[in-house]
Amino acid sequence: KDAIIIQIKDEVLIPLLTTSLPSAKEFRDAIKSLSPEQSQFAKSLRAMQLDSSVFGLCVIQVKPQMEALLDLPPNSLTKEIQLTQDLLSLFVEHQIPPSLVSYDGDMDATPNEKVTAVKQHVKGVLEVIDGMKEKQYQDETKKADLQQSINKANQFK
Repeated sequence: KDAIIIQIKDEVLIPLLTTSLPSAKEFRDAIKSLSPEQSQFAKSLRAMQLDSSVFGLCVIQVKPQMEALLDLPPNSLTKEIQLTQDLLSLFVEHQIPPSLVSYDGDMDATPNEKVTAVKQHVKGVLEVIDGMKEKQYQDETKKADLQQSINKANQFK
């Protein structure tokens, strides 16, 4: 029902091993400095604790799974921080299928050649997304300008 995605240096502290729960005031004080997402997650966790619900935590190492998914050799994304972030954005935010960005060339290619090919695929998809965003922005600007013109015309009637 509730989840939070944590990546890179994000942190969430969850008191899993405590037997007593903080009072409502202590809880409010503890979460007031959290981001909205972390605050919502903490509230959901507290609600489950108060309901005596079962809570599960799963940590998934994403890079090894991404490398396998993209047909890249192990550890090839280790130093590719921007590429990894772009891939996560494409998969999580834009729901892009992995087949659009995975390596599809000669399997005997060097790891660098494979990563470079994936980078080119990612760059192409990001360019398409940026183009769509720009077109959407232009369309919205035209709509706003048209609405403003209509409003001005109606003022003079």
